[in-house]
Parts: sequence; structure tokens; C-alpha cells
Amino acid sequence: MKLFISLFLLVLLSGCSNGINISVPDRLAQSESNNGYVTGSLGVTTEWPSTGEGLVTTLYLRQQGSADPITVTSSKSDFDYNNGLQKGQLFTIALPPGQYELYSISFRGSNGIQSVESKTKDNLNIAFTVRPAQVTYIGQFLTSSLVAKSTLWNTLFPSGYGVVTHSDASQRDKSLFDKHNPNLRTMSFVISPLTGLTDSRIPSTVTN
Repeated sequence: MKLFISLFLLVLLSGCSNGINISVPDRLAQSESNNGYVTGSLGVTTEWPSTGEGLVTTLYLRQQGSADPITVTSSKSDFDYNNGLQKGQLFTIALPPGQYELYSISFRGSNGIQSVESKTKDNLNIAFTVRPAQVTYIGQFLTSSLVAKSTLWNTLFPSGYGVVTHSDASQRDKSLFDKHNPNLRTMSFVISPLTGLTDSRIPSTVTN
């Protein structure tokens, strides 16, 4: 019950996430006057054959020095933007100030025959800082599918194994943030450098 109440308060604090499932450890989900906010977007490409539609992506974050995960999981049905090439959702999380990291990303989907799961390595060590009364923007995470070749039809199709590309979509996402969180519009919206991110395209390996 305590976890449910904390998550309910978190939703009130951070605005609408439009179908994205956010899980925060109970000790971090408590409302404090000096909280900061982490925001970004989680989406998929829609171009065939590397479309990420149908893939469910989970970002695994944590406070540095802690093993407790903060998870952000995409939805396949609700979207904040859809431009014909990609679509996705904004996420916003209220967190105590401090050092945090994105340490892993996982994907669930189907290759058309069976359900598949893949995951990045568990120690990405992509770090960012949350500051009090400030919105920290960590970018767009866009999932696409690796492509396989059909032996039967000799055509390319989505394999169901995910790969995520990180980029800056701050102009669009700032507008979405202001729309969903009108009470936070006066806060500084800061594009955070992600220390440790050496390649915008983060591959995964099959786990199941």
C-alpha cells in the first residue's frame, strides 16, 4: 500500500506520462520540496523493415551507489508524438538531487515466429545529475529492430531484437513537458550531458 501511495504521489508531481510505466523505489518516491525532475522521451521508429513498432523498451536507471532500479517502460498504444517516421511518449520523474545513471536497456518483442528478449550490457554507466528545482533533460531514446533476412522469401523483416539510438529532441520535448506540467514551466529546463555515452547507437544481445 505504501508503494502504491508513493507512486500515486509521483504521478501527481510529475504530470501525465501517457501510458509509460514508471517504477521508482519507495525511498526516492517521497515528495520533497527540493526535488528535481528528470525528463526525456521513449519512442520507436516506424519505417519498414527496421520498425520498432511492437517492441517494448525499458530504461533502467539508478542513483549512483544504489542497486535499487528506477524503470521506465514504453507503451505500445499511447503516444505524445507521431510524425510518420517515429512515435513515442514523454516521461517525467521527480527525484531527490544527486548523481544518477542509466545502466541498462532491455527490449521485448516478436520476430514473427516467437517472442524474443534482448538487453544491453548491465554496466552502461551513462551518468547525469539531478539538481533541486531544475528539470534535467536526458534526451530521446528511439528503439528500432535489427533486421533479419527471410530464407523462405529472401526479404528483410524486423528480427524483434531491439537497438536504441539516443538523440536530442529538446525543442519538441520541452513543448510536451510544458503541456503536461504547466505548474513546472518556470523551472530551468537543462539539457544534460550524458557522461559515458560514447556512441549514440546502443546495441543489445539476445537474452531469451
